[in-house]
Amino acid sequence: MSQHSGSTSPARKWGKRFAILALCIAIVACGAYAARRTLLLNVARIALNRDPELVKQEREDTLAVVFGPFSPAWVAPLKNDMNEIWASAKVRGVNYYTFAGPQSLLHSFSERSDPLSPYYQAWVGAYVIRGPDGSAPADPEAVARELTTLDQRSWLEAMGDPHPLAELDVLKNTGTISIDGRSWPLWHITYRSHSDLSSDPRSQLARLVGMPSKASWPAGLTAFHDVTLDGNLAWEIDAQRKVMVLVYEVSASYPGQPALSDDARHRLTDEMLRMMSSARLHSVPE
Repeated sequence: MSQHSGSTSPARKWGKRFAILALCIAIVACGAYAARRTLLLNVARIALNRDPELVKQEREDTLAVVFGPFSPAWVAPLKNDMNEIWASAKVRGVNYYTFAGPQSLLHSFSERSDPLSPYYQAWVGAYVIRGPDGSAPADPEAVARELTTLDQRSWLEAMGDPHPLAELDVLKNTGTISIDGRSWPLWHITYRSHSDLSSDPRSQLARLVGMPSKASWPAGLTAFHDVTLDGNLAWEIDAQRKVMVLVYEVSASYPGQPALSDDARHRLTDEMLRMMSSARLHSVPE
């Protein structure tokens, strides 16, 4: 039967619908590809939150550390079970941490990895630490020295650094900071270390964080180059829960780095100190 000239056949209607659907799928796929770094980090966060060993450790600790809210430049905090990394120190616990993520959904690497960014090699986080016998560490300062070093070396190794370096130069009490409604001693720290800037395609961690192309690195800069890490620590012993909580912030400098003005450097430090102050201790049912 012939159709009126102004009508549209069912086949043409369905064809138009499928064309629109295909276009929508293509747009979503392109958007997902452009936002893949953010998507990967979000997937990793969900997976880590459900890790059985991490869930078990949080229940043993009976608390978790929650940060924020803070600037959208930073990724929503991740967390890791640190038992294997800290085994030589004979303590157990969890690491909660954040770093500056992709500048936009179109960026395939985190600002943490960009040598031209003020957020290069900067991070904020907290440890919950418990002794193997269920007691809090007896020497918090020694524990702070050892665990931060083990953490940094382990991270660099996972990034592909063949000679991971983390050596503490300074640990000095400089005052106090308000965390979770209480005044905690504040300690200034500096380390000699390496950047985690990596061109190793085998590193799953480097792929997760995202690295700028090697061609975009400043002239003369190499993977895992020397950096000075400068930051602050604060810790408290929770006698009731029998754990030590350590909150930290770190940023980096390196020879030849594009200079930050004193004002910009102070703003960055103030931002990360505010993030430290935003830490809250939340009870976790056993």
